[in-house]
Amino acid sequence: MLKSLPSSLRSVAAKRIATQSSRLRSGTMLKSCPKAITTITTRSFHQTSIMFNQTPESALNEVVKAESKISEAIPNELDQVYQEFLNTSGFEVVSTPGTASVELVKKDADTGNILHVYFDIDEVTDIPTEDLAALESGDLEEEANQLDQLLCNVKILVENPSNNSGLFLNLFLQNTESSFMIDFVNVQEDVRSFIKSIKEENEFIDKFKYQGPKFAELDESLQTEFENYLVAKGIDNELADFIVAFSDYKEEGEYRTWLNAVSKFLN
Repeated sequence: MLKSLPSSLRSVAAKRIATQSSRLRSGTMLKSCPKAITTITTRSFHQTSIMFNQTPESALNEVVKAESKISEAIPNELDQVYQEFLNTSGFEVVSTPGTASVELVKKDADTGNILHVYFDIDEVTDIPTEDLAALESGDLEEEANQLDQLLCNVKILVENPSNNSGLFLNLFLQNTESSFMIDFVNVQEDVRSFIKSIKEENEFIDKFKYQGPKFAELDESLQTEFENYLVAKGIDNELADFIVAFSDYKEEGEYRTWLNAVSKFLN
């Protein structure tokens, strides 16, 4: 199937197939966080010839427009199951076009607290693939096992407006399995100022403040109850699945907007 796709889309298709294959093998859970592995991919320059009477701008724009046409031919819609998730969970999406950061917000009916979920679509969708030939040969299991090592940040803030305090939890999302892992937990004594810092500077961590103990070193019963608390507040497998799906959806939309902006500049 991959061989019939244009080469520019092969890496995207391979990433999604590998991700879906891995998700089918596992359930979703909250657990303490192992060391994250970071992978950085780069591409070196290489030169191709420009056609006679064609400027560098027009040559580049031709390829950009072709890529845009291919992208627009593929539907980019958020699946109905995720629309239903928003309706049933009570979460509202706060997302600004042109930005990678996303916030989910809902009010806890039992306590009156406000739950904030923060994530970055670039982190969630940044799943590097190995040589495409490995995928085309059907070696998805090995590829998925390697992807299981990749983690991205999801931050949870439980805001208590009545006394201006908050409980902040830094989580990792294992995006190939849609499973959360708790990194650390701390209390924000001035939650309004904390939220202001997030909105204005996208800052979540003050390096001079104690961020709490290593979660994995806490007593097992304490770890379990923190995990149960999060699940009771809706920080569960359905939320993890939504974050991954919405990130793919928004990233594709931003990519198409970026192609159009580049093409407009080159015209």
